[in-house]
Amino acid sequence: MTTAKLLSSFHAQSQKFFLQFGGQGSPYLKELSKLYQEPVLKEFFEITFKTTDEILARESKSPFLNEGLNFKSWVENPDSAPSEDYLARAPISVPGIFMTQIANYVLVSKQGNPTAELLKATGGISGHSQGVIAGALVGLGKEGDDFLKAYSDFLKFVFYLGYNGQKVYPDFSIPADVAQANEANGDKNPSPMVAIIGYSKDELEARVKETNESLGLKGKDTIYISLYNTPDSMILSALPSSLVKFRTKWKAEMDEKKFKFVFLKTTAPFHCPFMDESLPMFEGGDASVVPFPYSGSDLKVPVYSIFDGHNLQKEGNLRNILFKMVLIEPLYWDLAIAPIFNDPSIHAILDFGPSVVSQRLTGGHLKAKNIEKLSLCASNAKELKVVLEV
Repeated sequence: MTTAKLLSSFHAQSQKFFLQFGGQGSPYLKELSKLYQEPVLKEFFEITFKTTDEILARESKSPFLNEGLNFKSWVENPDSAPSEDYLARAPISVPGIFMTQIANYVLVSKQGNPTAELLKATGGISGHSQGVIAGALVGLGKEGDDFLKAYSDFLKFVFYLGYNGQKVYPDFSIPADVAQANEANGDKNPSPMVAIIGYSKDELEARVKETNESLGLKGKDTIYISLYNTPDSMILSALPSSLVKFRTKWKAEMDEKKFKFVFLKTTAPFHCPFMDESLPMFEGGDASVVPFPYSGSDLKVPVYSIFDGHNLQKEGNLRNILFKMVLIEPLYWDLAIAPIFNDPSIHAILDFGPSVVSQRLTGGHLKAKNIEKLSLCASNAKELKVVLEV
């Protein structure tokens, strides 16, 4: 295999990449369908469909999977795929996003960026929300059949992560009064997570605290700041009814300041204590069919926690650590990507999608710190060409 120009130049100058992966809420099926056309990914997709068939054989009666898990049919004929609402369900979207970003990574590794050489030029890895799981798989540095075996194990794990998260929040319907209040606010498609863009961290924390206290939002009704994405972009997780109440309380102020309030295309309130029950539920049932013999000591390069930024190479078995990080603990993106700012050997960011959302979030921090680094996303055809050029 001829080594890509960019990778060769990084080796020659002892420069490093930071690898990152995206998270929930990104469109993925169109991108996955395009990747399915790549001949070098034939074996990858064969193991993907074999694994999803095994999952469906066990879970065929689940009400969450009432329109199946037939990714093969959906990528071969996207027009036959279920509705966007179905594709956004956690047990569908979490594995769908995972297989898309890993397909991007495999494509890059098979076209001029072989795993051993790429990881030798990698200073760190992380991933936005569920992307940290993809980062851990890549960080193992496995190749060939060993990689495909680990990928299948990880694919089962991410499915059951999304599946158990959905078990905690199984209701896809929005009560009529909540829908009406949301419409009165001028907003669309209420869900359990919403992006708030404009407030600083301190400003939003103060408003969430005041809303919870003044409206008596306790227990399951509590609103949480679940993802600290950029200095002025954060995510709230809660019941849709609580999020609509927050919007109603602060709408006048947000409108005046031209701040944004945008519900995410997701079906569970990730990254908050609402999900506390999901881990014991997983451990008591589905974990028994998820092979996961992967520990921090197996990681060939540092993979950084999205909760507190520590290096996962110091951990034991990674299964429950990754599960908690994605479903229960809040995300602090600045901590996860801190090596980009602090390690002078890191000269570029390689993002594996899906879409360009996580690339933009990292860009928001770089801009705030007045730091310039090369940023390339495999989901962007023009930027992918730069990564693959030989």
